Order: sequence, then C-alpha cells, then structure tokens
Amino acid sequence: MGNRVFILIFFILSSFSLNAKELKMYACGVTRVAFIKELNKAFEKSHNVKIILNERGGDRFVLKGLSSGEVEIGSGCRDILESEKGVWATQVAWGALSFIVNPKNKIDNISTEDIKKILTGEITNWKELGGEDREIHLIVRDGNSSGIGLTARELLFNDLNKTFSKKAKVVDSSSFVREAIAIDENAFGIDNIISSSKDKSIKMLKVDGVEPTKENILSGKYKMRQALYLYLRDKEHNSLAKKYIDFALSDEGQKIISESGTANLEEANAKGDEDNFLLQNLQFQLKSR
Repeated sequence: MGNRVFILIFFILSSFSLNAKELKMYACGVTRVAFIKELNKAFEKSHNVKIILNERGGDRFVLKGLSSGEVEIGSGCRDILESEKGVWATQVAWGALSFIVNPKNKIDNISTEDIKKILTGEITNWKELGGEDREIHLIVRDGNSSGIGLTARELLFNDLNKTFSKKAKVVDSSSFVREAIAIDENAFGIDNIISSSKDKSIKMLKVDGVEPTKENILSGKYKMRQALYLYLRDKEHNSLAKKYIDFALSDEGQKIISESGTANLEEANAKGDEDNFLLQNLQFQLKSR
C-alpha cells in the first residue's frame, strides 16, 4: 500500500512538472534585487509556470534579448529609446538614484547643483563642498543608455546626451561603481538606492537635505525618483508575458513589490502618482489588445 501511494504522489508531481509552462525573462540588476525574484515566485505558483531568469546583465542586455526574441519579457530601470523598436514599457514601481561616497568621507549632504557641477567637471575638489582638500575621483557608468546613466542625465540636465567630465573613470556595471568607491576615500558616483541600501561599504548622501528613503521616494520629497519597468514585445499580446504584467499591476502584485522593500505605484502619493498608476494600467490594456 505504501509503495502504491508513493508511486501515485510521484506520478502527480511528475505530471505537474511536465505540464508546467516556461516563461523566459531578462531583468536588469536593479529590478532583480528590487522585486523580480519575489514577483516571479508568486506568479510561478499561481500560473503553474517556470520562469527562466538571467543572473547577470543590465538594461541594454535585457532590451537586446527582447528585440532578438531570446526572451518574452524583461524588466529594467529606464524607458524605451526611440531606436528600440518593437518593445514597449509599463511602469510597475519606483526606485531612485543614490549619490554615493566612501564611508570615511565627511560629506553627508549634497545639493543638486553641486552634483551637476561634479559630473561636468566644474567642481573637482572636496574642499569646494566643505570637505577635505582632496581631488574628487568621479566614477561613472559607460555610455548614456544604462538605466542609471540615462535617468541621471534626464533628471539633472534634461538632456539625454549630456557629456560628463572627461576625467571620470568609466566602468560598465553599477557594482563596479560601488566597489571602486568602497576602496577610494575621494570617490563619488551614482548608484540606485536599492543596491546602495544593502551595501555597508559605501555611504549614501542626502540630496538637498533629503534622505533617499522609501517614504521620501513615495511622497516625491526625494526628487531623484527612477521609474522601474516591465518590458514586452509587440508580439506577446496574448501570452504569459502579458499575464505577468497584469499580475504585477494587480493589488496582489503591487503588494508583493511593496513587501520586497520597493516603492510600488499604488502606494506612491506624490502629485500625479494616482493618475500615473491608472494611466499605466490603461495604457497597458490598450497596447496589449
């Protein structure tokens, strides 16, 4: 009797596994940490789906994978560029840029104007900001199509093609930005609040006297908010990928995003946030028909 029960259970579990569908997804480093893994677990359970998720790669990697058809859905921390045809974005959460230094740096607060001057090379010494008489070592991401690079140019300069200081050290990953700043007392760089808040080897600065906390992001008090998106290919309208975005925008999906520590759309309460949440739902439903 015991053996027959075991065989029956094994058969049921095997059948479940065989019948489970697969959904291939690429996510940037920010969204993987922010909410994607938690959202995936819930979606897998509710839809009998196995989601195949990448372990490395940023926004350009994600969008290239979508455009080429390698994956059906993606997530990232910037909107689609005009040159990226056949893919569209739906915002599902809020992140934020963080401006980081080494913990030994005495500076705790920085103004928006001073950030701009550091990035363009107008300010080159910490003494100009009330710190030590030491040269500022600027660390930036490569290019202007990364989520952080694009958002920084948009929020700070309203110019997606803004050129940063030629003296800046250029790296191809936000993790490299943090690693460089962790060992250099004079370094300055831009990161995202999600990764920065988990890294004790760097220090996040207040911006214009406001701390980059979830509460300040939700209220819009912290001005360096960064939209977080799910991406869909035009040809995936009636697919599992569409259902995934439906799920992310639902009450359950938004609750999961919030419980993961990320600011969701539903609870954001700055001017225009309620309208934005409704707009994201409406645009997605219209686009995905």
